[in-house]
Amino acid sequence: MTDSNDQITSRRRALTRIGALALAAYAAPALTTLSVARASGSSGSSGTSSPSPTSPPSPTSPPSPASKSSSSTTPTSPTSPSICSGPTDDDAGCAAGNGANL
Repeated sequence: MTDSNDQITSRRRALTRIGALALAAYAAPALTTLSVARASGSSGSSGTSSPSPTSPPSPTSPPSPASKSSSSTTPTSPTSPSICSGPTDDDAGCAAGNGANL
């Protein structure tokens, strides 16, 4: 019986170690400066540089062509509810043979 208990204990230890390693691998980028984005530049830290001069404004673009007018439509007439619009006693919601079954 101790042999099976030793196997269970060693499996639990192994799973605990695997879990700890997975947690460390997952959390490492957040806990280190590897996740911090930095601009590339010279290897020496010479402090900050002054900003570059502003560039002149870009030329204006020509106006876009006018869009075509859409064709006019006439409003449709109001519709009435279908015959099968409400629940009835049958399972399908429509009475059989009324011609409105889809």
